[in-house]
Amino acid sequence: MAAGFTMDQINEITEGREAGLDVSVYAKKSFFAIQMRQIRMGLEEHLDVGLYARPEYDWFQMEEIRKGLAAGIDVSKYASPDIPYDKMRQVRKGLKEGIDLSGYLKLDAGILQQLRRAIVAKVDIIKYIKAGYVVEQLEQIRLALQKGLDISRYLSKEYRGPAIYEIAVGLEEGLDVSVYARVEYGWQQMREIRTGLENRLDVLVYADPLYSWQQMREIRMGLEEGLDVSYYSSLMYSARDMKRRRERLEDYYPEEEEAAAGEEEQARGSERELLDNFLIIVSKDEMEAYIEVEDAEQEFTRADILNALKQKNITQGIVKDGIEALLDGKGFSVPVLIARGLPPKNGKDGWYEFFFRTEQNRTPREMPDGSMNYQDVEWFEMVDKGQKLAYYHEAENGTGGITVTGKRVPARRGREKSVLSGNGFTMMSDMKTYVSTIKGRIELHDNKITISRTLVLEEMTLATGKVEYEGNIYVKGSIGYGIAIKASGDIVVCGSVEASVIECGGSVLLKHGVNATGNGVIRAKKDVHGRFLEAVRVHAGGDIQAGYCLNCELYAEGQVHVLGSKGMLAGGLTQALRGIRAHNVGNRAGILTYLKLGMNETLAKEQFELDRRLKEANKELSILGNAYVEMQRKYAPEVRNTMEIYLKLENAVYTVEKKLEELHDYRERLEEKIEGIRDVKAVIQGDLHEGTTVEVSGHSWIAKEMRNITIQKTGERIAVYSN
Repeated sequence: MAAGFTMDQINEITEGREAGLDVSVYAKKSFFAIQMRQIRMGLEEHLDVGLYARPEYDWFQMEEIRKGLAAGIDVSKYASPDIPYDKMRQVRKGLKEGIDLSGYLKLDAGILQQLRRAIVAKVDIIKYIKAGYVVEQLEQIRLALQKGLDISRYLSKEYRGPAIYEIAVGLEEGLDVSVYARVEYGWQQMREIRTGLENRLDVLVYADPLYSWQQMREIRMGLEEGLDVSYYSSLMYSARDMKRRRERLEDYYPEEEEAAAGEEEQARGSERELLDNFLIIVSKDEMEAYIEVEDAEQEFTRADILNALKQKNITQGIVKDGIEALLDGKGFSVPVLIARGLPPKNGKDGWYEFFFRTEQNRTPREMPDGSMNYQDVEWFEMVDKGQKLAYYHEAENGTGGITVTGKRVPARRGREKSVLSGNGFTMMSDMKTYVSTIKGRIELHDNKITISRTLVLEEMTLATGKVEYEGNIYVKGSIGYGIAIKASGDIVVCGSVEASVIECGGSVLLKHGVNATGNGVIRAKKDVHGRFLEAVRVHAGGDIQAGYCLNCELYAEGQVHVLGSKGMLAGGLTQALRGIRAHNVGNRAGILTYLKLGMNETLAKEQFELDRRLKEANKELSILGNAYVEMQRKYAPEVRNTMEIYLKLENAVYTVEKKLEELHDYRERLEEKIEGIRDVKAVIQGDLHEGTTVEVSGHSWIAKEMRNITIQKTGERIAVYSN
């Protein structure tokens, strides 16, 4: 190693020289290689590295100052060797967000992070910080306040973070959290009680702090199945004992399908006994009994038959027709049904009655002329404030049965459904009626109702101005030229759209269409649907679907669909990661039309950037690892374990290893995404015209006049085949 430098230090100096940098700034033995690296990167970015090129800064502190300089923020707020890097990071991120946390540097880094996030979310957690709540508690308090939950009256410093989470979830779902918001419960016990409340169970059966959460779970599971849990709910039973007794009880309650099994199935394992020349057969579940006469010559009376049945204790459900058949001589060598028990009938399960349309038809209908009808697409279901949304009908008790020998067979109570979750509504005090608390768009998915605020506009003109809304926007009329409209949810426009800017965090539905004359933009995180799209730029995080598209610039992370027998995709550039389906592409005039499918520049850039970050992280880990090993070689354990720099190295190795794990997880997700577009194709169900160029994952094909074809990349070439 030259002049006492390590190989990693020499590499950093060499890289700097090759880049034409003034390496004298960091070519010093007092710097670790990882510190040199941060200084070199700052020089490459033309930053004033003199602010942090000092040995008393560790490499993480250097990185935070470098990133602050690169972002153009006032690093003097945190550039001090006495401030740990994790605190520096929160101050730096805060300054980027317009928040100055430099006055709170006495707080732990984790608390600083929660404070920063709370300020960004416009909620106040200062009083909880002053009260001494720790990071995991503050995080749950912050999240609850962000959801508008009144959690303060249930808080105690004795609760762990997960316990506060359980209280917040209960409040969000409209449950009576006072049942379990008590310090004598652990968070797992809280979870079991909360789950019981969600499922409409009588939680008072097990809401006792003396039960472990495992015991609570066994009782809860029994209640959910409609079992008589008193059989095993005593505190004398361990959770394992409770489970065994619960499973035994479940076997005791027959399911309806089992009770309705056929005679042949019931006869298996049946008991057979010869009494007074009568062969009596009793099914295993004692729900049916048959009798057969062994000797056809023997005479017998009705009393003889009843006496034989009595000896077998068959007293219930006697079938009179069976007795008559035996007396008429029809029971010789043929089993005759002589008694039938009454099977138990399980109770009806609980169910919801909804007072709004729970499903909407979002698929356009093809008209007789081949065009697509977007006018009748049901995108929104609107409700008013105070409107009754749903009513819960409770589960019902079952009707017990009786066997032919008089044994009572219990029936299960019907299973309750869990309470509805979501937002924008409240559950009334009867715990059955649900009422909207806001006016807006309603959706039902699984067991969750979401009502999102919806701004309804008649039309939008220059006089309307720019509109931004936290929710959905519903425009009954048209959108004129030069309008900007933005929503966090969906945007629906019933009228026509001129050159304007439409942005949303959901989907866009244009019931008429858009002609933007080359100046309009539509950006949606989800789908974009329109009757027609003309001369407009569209970016969709999902699919793009239209009746026809002319001279557009389309980009879809999903698919592009041009529907209907008159559907046409002509002119401009259409990019779709997951494929294109269209009826007609191009036109007879040979309009230049470009289709790009599969792998594109954006995805390739994302992959390249990920590879670069992985390479950087591996390089960092190598440098840190080498320094770590070198210190282990130089110093005895009792010495190095008291050295701050050694402990920092140890922490840094762990941090970079965690970063690498996250990057590898990210790469797996990206590779899955790329794998999903490997077999991408363009399907043309009508005419493909000359003037069209198709590019599939980097391979191009110039189209000629063809009809009903599929275009797909096969190996290193484009394959075209008939549909």
